[in-house]
Amino acid sequence: MVPKILIIASVLISLASGLSAPFIAPCKANDEDCILQDTIKSIPLFADGIPDLGVKPLDPLFFKSVDSSSPNLKFILSDITFKGLKGCKPIKAQRIPEKSNVFLKISCPLTVDGQYEMDGQLLVVKIAGKGKVHAFLPNLEVTITFDIIDKEKDGQTYWRIKKYTHSFDVTGNSELQFEGLLQDNKVLSEAANDLIKNSSNEVIKEIAVKLVENVLTYIVGEFNHFFGKVPVNEFVLE
Repeated sequence: MVPKILIIASVLISLASGLSAPFIAPCKANDEDCILQDTIKSIPLFADGIPDLGVKPLDPLFFKSVDSSSPNLKFILSDITFKGLKGCKPIKAQRIPEKSNVFLKISCPLTVDGQYEMDGQLLVVKIAGKGKVHAFLPNLEVTITFDIIDKEKDGQTYWRIKKYTHSFDVTGNSELQFEGLLQDNKVLSEAANDLIKNSSNEVIKEIAVKLVENVLTYIVGEFNHFFGKVPVNEFVLE
């Protein structure tokens, strides 16, 4: 009975506080532990979506089509589903007010499924195919710097992400499977599949640049929905 009363009380306190995002504790710029803890608490909430703050669910994510081609390789993905963003863990989170930047380094386990069409050169192999694609990345590590601007509305200051820069790396024992590779030549098909199996991380880093960018751009859009609803003074202490 007591735990139920405590839960009800905490909900009432949150409502009474009038905070738009009561799950976030305001942090000073030099309090990186506070910022990190806020990030840890926020990830599963953003993954599930926060309708009251205009944030759509981020896990799973679906893209109808992504062109991830390079000069040497045509690589088109369709009906792509991303799962696992809820399991992302922040490694470092930092606010740099003098540069109007927010820095985030995060590690995510991701599962990707969909359809692909490929033709060209992958690493050192001439390759072509069309069919299902499946990937499991135990550790996609992304480093992002957000450029923040202030927006004034109804006497309050709000943030907006103007642009971002990022890099990524893939570590751990990733899995990558393409059905339908070089179906007309069994020997070449086996060689291509062996190369992909033994060099999954390198292959993913080569073909996933546009894919990662699409995911981040979508997420940044949802962050901006959130920032447009929550005044800066609710998560920033000067």
